[in-house]
Amino acid sequence: MDNLPQSVNGSIERLLEEGYALYRRGLYIVAAVPYLDADGNPHTGLMVDTLNLEQDGRVRIAPTNHQMYFVGQQPYDDKGRILFGGAGANTTPLFDGKISSFYWSWKQLDSAGNKRDYNDLYEKFTEYSAYISGPAEAKFPEYKITPFVRGAQGETTCPFPFEDMNSARANLGELDKLIENDFIAIIGAGGTGSYIFDFVSKTRVQKIKLFDFDIFDLHNAFRIPGATNREELGQPKVDVIKGRYEGWHAGANFIEAKLANESEAYLDGVTFAFLAVDKIGPRREIAKLLRAKGIPFIVVGMGIHHGNPGLTGMIETTLIDEKTEPDVFEDIAGEQLVDLPDEYQKNIQTVELNAFNAAMAVFMYKKYRGYYASGRSVYQASFTTSSMQLDRESTD
Repeated sequence: MDNLPQSVNGSIERLLEEGYALYRRGLYIVAAVPYLDADGNPHTGLMVDTLNLEQDGRVRIAPTNHQMYFVGQQPYDDKGRILFGGAGANTTPLFDGKISSFYWSWKQLDSAGNKRDYNDLYEKFTEYSAYISGPAEAKFPEYKITPFVRGAQGETTCPFPFEDMNSARANLGELDKLIENDFIAIIGAGGTGSYIFDFVSKTRVQKIKLFDFDIFDLHNAFRIPGATNREELGQPKVDVIKGRYEGWHAGANFIEAKLANESEAYLDGVTFAFLAVDKIGPRREIAKLLRAKGIPFIVVGMGIHHGNPGLTGMIETTLIDEKTEPDVFEDIAGEQLVDLPDEYQKNIQTVELNAFNAAMAVFMYKKYRGYYASGRSVYQASFTTSSMQLDRESTD
């Protein structure tokens, strides 16, 4: 099982000293507790709370909130009465395939009879445990709590310098597992590619490789995440981004190289790729290389021009995998593109459209992996700036 962290005020240590069957699983703190069913028989359930951590990894004094997850049947008291009034039915995925049965909201009362929050984690766990377990412990003092057993999968290593409390608070742990083994390649570190890297670097994917061979110029400073220092100008783009993100995601690698057939070994082990290259020729060749290696990928691009008045155009995101129809792939890498000029190079890019294009791409990737619920299988999405219309093409 995962190691329990220390707590700021000793709540964790005190609970352990008093014999509570307390464990940590991922970003949850878990307590195995006895309870009674409707017939008065004893069972073991799990109280589950989201860890509320300080930057140094210790558990904060105040719990995340006053609510508690429970995995098990409806608990009853020794008179056969439903505890918590039968409220709080809930089916939140938690960890190791376990799904909550309830999410109770239960506060203490102050001296004036008003509801109040818990003072600390110790109070929260002891109060909930006494209410749930008291009847079972009184009726079956010899009943042994079934120890919490972790799932068969290996323990996940956090790629970040501190715990991902956003996923913890939003209960995204089980969804994170859908992408945590992915090895991502991001090809192109320009306006859109740099934002794709930013977004992907905030996920629990195993590895990220960012490829680019261009120099960071003045115009790039206005279309990538973060503020630019003069010292960064004239440096390789990948070095600039590495400097801004170094130490953030343990699996990130930054490679100053041009991908081509002779460098395909760079893509060994890659399970998904983002193609954010503006020049038609290289984009076409890399798309063919990814296709040949059986790597699913997303192509991003935009065409923005001066209208009358204001800017007009569209951005587009296309998913290519083994199920992609030939004509869709031809639009990306077909022979008809060989002699076309690089109109993209003349087009306008703005930071908000770069970021939007990147967000569409990362959203499509997560949807492809099942992170977002899927309706129709959408392989292409395009956004028109003038009408703010989003069009989709699906395989259904």
